[in-house]
Amino acid sequence: MALGVARDISLIILIVPACLCALLPAAMAFGAWYLTRRTRLALPPRIRAARSVVRRSRDAIDRGTGLVTKPIYFYETQSARLRAMWRTLVSLRGTHGRTDNG
Repeated sequence: MALGVARDISLIILIVPACLCALLPAAMAFGAWYLTRRTRLALPPRIRAARSVVRRSRDAIDRGTGLVTKPIYFYETQSARLRAMWRTLVSLRGTHGRTDNG
């Protein structure tokens, strides 16, 4: 038996377990997605209403958080910009105002 033929046979034999190892996690992920979807569709109307209330309150909290943090970010960036400008002006003043008359 030639080496090439033996290699081909061993590859054919090893492909089956490799395909099973790849197919098993995919089937489990699909099953989890399917069961989650079916369970969510089967929820009673009160639980659906509670989910919508939670979703709306989460969106309102996100908007409120944005309103609170936006001015903080603005003032922090302005402060950093002014500090950088001040450092630049001080360093320029120090280098151009010097005379080297020993």
